[in-house]
Amino acid sequence: MAWLLVMSLVWGTAAMAQASGDGHGAQGSPQTSYRVINLGPGTIAAYPHINATGQVAFSMLGAGRTAGFFYDGTVVRNIGSLGGANVYIAGLNDAGQVAGTSLDGHGLENAFVWSAGGGMLGIRSAAGGRSYGLAINRRGVVTGSFSHAPDGAARPFRWSAASGVEDLGLAPGLPWPSAGRVLNDAGLIAGVATIDDEQTHAFVWTRSGGTVAIDTLGSVESAPVAVGAGGEVAGNRLASFDDGGDRPFLWTRAGGMVDLGTGRGTTAWVNAMTPGLHIAGGIGYADGRQRAMSWTRTGGMRELGTLGGRTSVARDVNARGQVVGFAEDRAGAMRAFVWSASGGMLDLNRALHRAPPGLVLEQALSINDSGIIVASSNAGLVLLKPGGGHAGGHVLGPVLAPASVTVGTRLDARVGFLDDDGTGTRSVNWSWGDGSATQAGKLRESGGAGTASASHGYTAPGVYELVVTVVDRDGRSTAVSHRVEVTES
Repeated sequence: MAWLLVMSLVWGTAAMAQASGDGHGAQGSPQTSYRVINLGPGTIAAYPHINATGQVAFSMLGAGRTAGFFYDGTVVRNIGSLGGANVYIAGLNDAGQVAGTSLDGHGLENAFVWSAGGGMLGIRSAAGGRSYGLAINRRGVVTGSFSHAPDGAARPFRWSAASGVEDLGLAPGLPWPSAGRVLNDAGLIAGVATIDDEQTHAFVWTRSGGTVAIDTLGSVESAPVAVGAGGEVAGNRLASFDDGGDRPFLWTRAGGMVDLGTGRGTTAWVNAMTPGLHIAGGIGYADGRQRAMSWTRTGGMRELGTLGGRTSVARDVNARGQVVGFAEDRAGAMRAFVWSASGGMLDLNRALHRAPPGLVLEQALSINDSGIIVASSNAGLVLLKPGGGHAGGHVLGPVLAPASVTVGTRLDARVGFLDDDGTGTRSVNWSWGDGSATQAGKLRESGGAGTASASHGYTAPGVYELVVTVVDRDGRSTAVSHRVEVTES
């Protein structure tokens, strides 16, 4: 499961490494400014989720383990685990319930549902075995897969607080290991049956109709990505082994599976869809270029341009038609964007209210219907809140330090921060990741901005993650990290 969730992120990033069409893209004027909130340091382990109220659930890799976190609109908390070292978050609903997978104390994967009031509850069959939580809807229903049969084959499940774990069975004609992947609020679940851990075939499940295979196009592979409010399923399919890439599809009960085409490219794919069937994804070309893509029933498939470079891909879309993702600029650097039909594609780095020193937004990963965006940056995962108002707590830029040093050489590091509300700074703590004591370092602060610095000498080779934590006078802490490779002299 760890491999599945991490690779979903890696694949999404790798799929962005191709390119564009006209090489320019519309530059919308920044009518909205965004305030930055640091969510967490480290490496993103799975795509983050944001709900209607702006709460965020996410998994980060740091210090040799993957942890799950929940931002409640004010503070970020670690949601804990079921006894093991790794937690992967797969879904979040508007009630603040989180679904995902945690290792238990024996190293086995267990699906879970978590809430601030109830903590983490494991989900598994009565017979035990592994289970994986992959999605949750607004009613708190979770789907995923579990294994309890004598042969250990994975089977899709539905879980709710009222009914517990329900085995959804296997679709006729698809007698292979299966998993529920996505679901809507009406209870329709879409998932995949997997042949030899490689080829997948899409199915849907409903209470009235049971499990039904939905690939009416005879694809080599097909997999769902999102479910619409009316039970429509969007996803990706491989038409043939000679086809060379994915093609997006939309399935409806009345019309079956319809191939949405590839626009002017040779391949295309879905990354997200709203309940109202606005799709976001990408289009690929034979020469390696890619373009961010939007699709609607009325407008069809539309390329969204770039920020002047060759590559752009859309990661998410909201009910207002705002699309977010990443695009290369003219220098070939990766930049987070937001796109709208009226404003075109905007580099989010140009729309920040008092960005902390050195901050670069690299990818916009999620957006809710209020326009709040979750993005990756060189300072970790951040939240971008549109409009006025104070973000709360200090806002930190990236740690500025060498990526490598030799044993015994002093490593000098510094970080800049903003204090918009003038609360002041209580402390700055440097943790070097090698077991040495934390260090206060030096602090300079004036006019709502500050700089913290420190130095350290490593005594043994290795890869270390240094973390700097800034605490304001109200006790709110913000942290960023930096990885350092230490080599022999």
